[in-house]
Amino acid sequence: MKNCKIPLMTIVTAALVYALPVSAQNELYLEITQPGLRRVAIAAPPLMVLPGTPVDASKVFQQTLDNDLAAAAPIAVVDTKLYALVEDDPRPEILNQRWRAIGAQFLLSGTLVRAGGQLVVEARLVDLVSGEFAFAKRYRAGITASQVVAHTLANDIVQVFTGRPGPFLSRVGFISTRAGGTEVWVMDWDGANPRQLTKHGAIALAPAWSPDGRRMVFTSFLRGSPALFVLTPQEGYLRPLWDKGGVNSSASFSPNGKTIAFASSVDGNTDIYTVDVEGGTPRRLTTASGIDTQPAWAPNGRQIAFTSARSGSPQIYLMDADGSNVRRLTFDGGFHDEAAWAEDGTRLACTTKVGNRFQIATIDIVSGQQTVIPGPGNNESPCFSPDGSMLAFASDRTGTAQIFITDADGVPHQLTTEGTNHSPTWTAATD
Repeated sequence: MKNCKIPLMTIVTAALVYALPVSAQNELYLEITQPGLRRVAIAAPPLMVLPGTPVDASKVFQQTLDNDLAAAAPIAVVDTKLYALVEDDPRPEILNQRWRAIGAQFLLSGTLVRAGGQLVVEARLVDLVSGEFAFAKRYRAGITASQVVAHTLANDIVQVFTGRPGPFLSRVGFISTRAGGTEVWVMDWDGANPRQLTKHGAIALAPAWSPDGRRMVFTSFLRGSPALFVLTPQEGYLRPLWDKGGVNSSASFSPNGKTIAFASSVDGNTDIYTVDVEGGTPRRLTTASGIDTQPAWAPNGRQIAFTSARSGSPQIYLMDADGSNVRRLTFDGGFHDEAAWAEDGTRLACTTKVGNRFQIATIDIVSGQQTVIPGPGNNESPCFSPDGSMLAFASDRTGTAQIFITDADGVPHQLTTEGTNHSPTWTAATD
């Protein structure tokens, strides 16, 4: 797939193609929670490609849309083999019944056409029970932006059923050696359009996005010893944040983007500190014996999860954002590390150890229940998608470290293949 960076601003979403009934506009079809995911069955035959539309653009659009819908947590796409059983009929009520007969609750249809230098997509989602439009919209974008249009449409369809957009315009930052050095890269949620963000020739580690996706903090050996740097990818602007002490690592932005938590050995022992995103003197939050590292700020901004060896083995702890009220979260097993929050604040993912291999586990914050997600090889460094429906992680199951995601069913999909790739960090924001 051709690697190209397309600003989202190239898309102009026009007025609705069809006026939606008030009931359809206000109705939220599903309330998605984890676990106990409910889904709606959507028939999604290929949109009609009108004459004059570039073949490559239409193929990329359809493939992207199909992949997005297949991964969408609230959606079960009806088996495409069944579509041939539906005979066309000019009477909408009869045609809707035929789609319902193969198990569909909703039908997605529409057209693609080239209009001047733009790709115009009209999409309609019909509730097959009521016959009303649950969604109808027109999209315009440059011909080369067909992927972005497909991702936007998929996001909008998910929002019909959950009240919030899907994760399909999101990006994953990561560390890669594909260009020779250990540098920071970014790619689309599905692995498309990888782009190198740093070319410093120095080891980079543990990137983390700001909440708005405009900045990234990471550890770099650019000046010889590990130091924290803040990168603004759109501008290519890099500035040092903190470089005192022997260890400066595992940084995490606060939800308001104003403060960064990180691990540092500036005072001797490795502890958790916070510092203003613009710089200044860090504030020490932990003082217990044993190494404290891997802080992860809770979505509500009031708690920080972190790893501590104060009990003798690495375990996940929680503390208030000012360092008070420290309590241990994990007790099962002798190793828990790399905590990452789901956006709803009710779940954590982390790396644990099962036998001699690292595995991903999720933890219910309220009950403390832990669920291990088994997989071949070593699996570590988890992070949730912005909507909490998927996990990205690093695995050496193919022989070298690569980035994978699990969809809503827990099925893994490999995103990277070149070089070694690890330390994923997910953001909802787009370029």
